[in-house]
Amino acid sequence: MRFKLLLLFALLFGSVASQAQEYLQMIDDGTYKVQEIIDNAEAYFANKDKGRGTGYKQFKRWEYNALRMVKENGYLPTTEENLDELERWNAYLNNTAANRGVLSDNWQELGPTDWNATSGWNPGVGRVTGLAIDENDENHMIIGANTGGVWRTTDGSQTWTPLSDYFSDLSVYSVAMDPADSDTYFFGSTNGKIFKSTDAGATWNLLGSIGNSIVNKILINPTNNNMIFATAENVGIYRSTDGGATWSQPVSDSRGYDIEFKPGDLSVVYASGRNFHKSTDGGATFTTIGGFTTGPKMIGVSAADPDVVYVVEASGSRFGAFYTSSNSGSSFTKINHGSLNFFGYSTSGNDNSGQAPRDMGIAVNPTNADEVHIAGLLTWRSTNGGTTFTCTSDWIPGNAASQNIGYCHSDVDDLQFYGTTLYAITDGGIYKAENTGTINANYFEDLTQGLGIRQFYKIGVSQTADVIVSGGSQDNGTSYYTQATQWKDWLGADGMETFIDKSNSNLFYGTSQNGQMYRSSNGGTSYSGLNEPGNGSGNWVTPFEQDPVLENTIYVGYDRVYKSSNFGGSWTSISQDLIANLNNMKISATNNQVMYVSRGPFLFRTQDGGATDWVQTSFPGGNINSIAIHPTNPFKIAVAITGANRVVVSEDGGDTWISYKKNLPDFSALALIWDNNGKDGLYLGMNYGIYYIDNTFTDWQPYSNLLPNVIINELDINNTTNMLYAGTYGRGLWVSPLVDGTAGVNDNISESSVSIYPNPATSEFTIALPKSLKAEVRVFDISGKLLIYEVETVISNKHSVNVSALSAGTYFVRINSEEGTATKKLLIN
Repeated sequence: MRFKLLLLFALLFGSVASQAQEYLQMIDDGTYKVQEIIDNAEAYFANKDKGRGTGYKQFKRWEYNALRMVKENGYLPTTEENLDELERWNAYLNNTAANRGVLSDNWQELGPTDWNATSGWNPGVGRVTGLAIDENDENHMIIGANTGGVWRTTDGSQTWTPLSDYFSDLSVYSVAMDPADSDTYFFGSTNGKIFKSTDAGATWNLLGSIGNSIVNKILINPTNNNMIFATAENVGIYRSTDGGATWSQPVSDSRGYDIEFKPGDLSVVYASGRNFHKSTDGGATFTTIGGFTTGPKMIGVSAADPDVVYVVEASGSRFGAFYTSSNSGSSFTKINHGSLNFFGYSTSGNDNSGQAPRDMGIAVNPTNADEVHIAGLLTWRSTNGGTTFTCTSDWIPGNAASQNIGYCHSDVDDLQFYGTTLYAITDGGIYKAENTGTINANYFEDLTQGLGIRQFYKIGVSQTADVIVSGGSQDNGTSYYTQATQWKDWLGADGMETFIDKSNSNLFYGTSQNGQMYRSSNGGTSYSGLNEPGNGSGNWVTPFEQDPVLENTIYVGYDRVYKSSNFGGSWTSISQDLIANLNNMKISATNNQVMYVSRGPFLFRTQDGGATDWVQTSFPGGNINSIAIHPTNPFKIAVAITGANRVVVSEDGGDTWISYKKNLPDFSALALIWDNNGKDGLYLGMNYGIYYIDNTFTDWQPYSNLLPNVIINELDINNTTNMLYAGTYGRGLWVSPLVDGTAGVNDNISESSVSIYPNPATSEFTIALPKSLKAEVRVFDISGKLLIYEVETVISNKHSVNVSALSAGTYFVRINSEEGTATKKLLIN
């Protein structure tokens, strides 16, 4: 389904339902502190099964991100706050551009944009949450990626283009196209926010809000584009008659999942939440239809027989029931499927797994109303109106091939037909079945090649000239990159901390959620699991590091720090019990006896490799998101925190702290790394942008040229090639030269080498460059709001931009290219 909230889980009945609903609604409400939500959720899960399908995994995922993004007052920033701060920061950059020097930042995307499994068991490109296809052109599609924004193809997925890289909200749960204007796009986000673009995704504006929950679906009346329906996960079903400017709730339901028109009769509308509802007046009013339980529901209809309506219903996280109607949804008959579970991992329907309503969908062939497809973790097909179902895919490629069924990434959000082609929207990308009548190993085709939407938690970079990067990602395992082989998947599950051995580039280490450790000794061709010491369980992302000096020596952080001197074969505790599981660990490159670990706001240090108890340092001012140790001084450290200072630095191992807030924007500080460049160079990754400072600057310098506005989860440096790598949560891996990593910076474009004319302008202006190059052009108003965006425009010395739609006033033009950035002030009369 199109509602991939980081915290969705099975809705149970009775008192359990009300308790579960409480903390979901606390998240949506936005008026509760993060710790209050965590306490409520932990109370709910206490003494309960925490396996897959229970929702605990989704909770821990949400908790990890929330604790890193939380503000100093304990609350998460709102969408409006992020919008306002990004515009303020852009205005600051525009106004100060002339006073900044030229730096080397030139970010290039490395992917992955495809998958190639070796020993990884659930390969995919990344999480897709929504799909919309032009009603008049099947080659024109847009998709939504969970934290990777909106993407477009106009050639049937041969190429994909990102549309919201420089917007302030990359969290997407649903997408739609205006049926009357295929250049008008919509996407539904968190907190009930719906955004709209009227220029084919070049720029976006907040259209409105429907409640305060994720937007599962947006449905536009094809003959009246002012009538829009939308569903909000934990709030209900909404309708607008003025193009989204205002919204009403014509349905009494506390949930919102699906909404459909009756084929051929737009006066009949079906909607689902906890109940099923039908309208015969175009959605102005609805009647609740009985005969169902209160489990989440999805709706299927077909133009082949408009009177037929199907409803698939969940029971907890599992398949609950399948209903059919032959009278346009006025009454339903439940079909008996016994104890079969079509939402689990079993291709015969005989397990107790499932992730409904998180993974739950239905689609009916528009030319054959008896052909019904449903999905949960896997996909299923019925040729007799839902009486029986046959599995059409498995989530492990080898297993799928051996059963002669399709491979489709697990965790299917939604299914939909375009003509007779079926599309599956999954945690690993978009898959299509052009011939749904024949089930075989080629049943599904992956359409996501070219989408750079991987959600990396952590990356590890080798220190070799032939660079190897291993990255652990959400839902798509751990993959490694080399220039020669590009990307290969070597672990499954949720990939977390990972690194390449400093001496043996064939030796890979990786982890999955909660600190399960793995090792490959043959460059990722195969792997083996490592024994977990102690209680065998760490945090969602568990610290896992290599000794910078000793061979074969690695460390893992659970509630204690453990050391192995034999590749992870056996372990020894080197710390006292630190009460709770650890979040971060770093070891000094110049003195491996000096180490730091953190949990929450608490930082601990050892100066003797853990021979004596670790010492708790002074409070740095917030939860610690990242620790960086200076490359030549083991007692000079920088930490990224959730507190108001964002970054603090200590010269004495954490006993005292100096604020490095300076001119940083009020975004979340997430990743730090020192540069061994002789001038205390320090890089910072936030949820918007990368920043640099050294002892030649009084303020942080933006270091984000050509980098999307995406969460930066980790930074790493290859000191052999002098390149900086960024692992992003939604846009894959990126690389740039270090500040001192590239010669020829003096040849870059700058404010002095770029001109615009006429200035003042009326309807258009021209950009003049000293040479021909490919560049991105942005026009901002004085508040920092992006008004015009032209992506990858080839400027052959001169390029004209149409500004006839802009009012008279002052604007800023920013040109970003591989050879630098320039910003010019523009007046329009």
